[in-house]
Amino acid sequence: MLCIVVCPDPDCAAPAEVADRFTLSSTHGPVEHVKTCCVHRHSFLLPSDLITRPTSAAAPAGTSRTPSGNRH
Repeated sequence: MLCIVVCPDPDCAAPAEVADRFTLSSTHGPVEHVKTCCVHRHSFLLPSDLITRPTSAAAPAGTSRTPSGNRH
């Protein structure tokens, strides 16, 4: 499933795709990490709690949030 987030680069803020998602061990338990790649080819590997999802205001008016494009 395609997951779009905001590029973690503070100078970019372009749309980025979550290319991979996995869990790494830590002294405080497992931590979910993601690998992102934005449209400007910035690539990051970071804990998933540090990613920012685009705001609903960024979506064009009248677009559906369902993958098929059908409204429910």
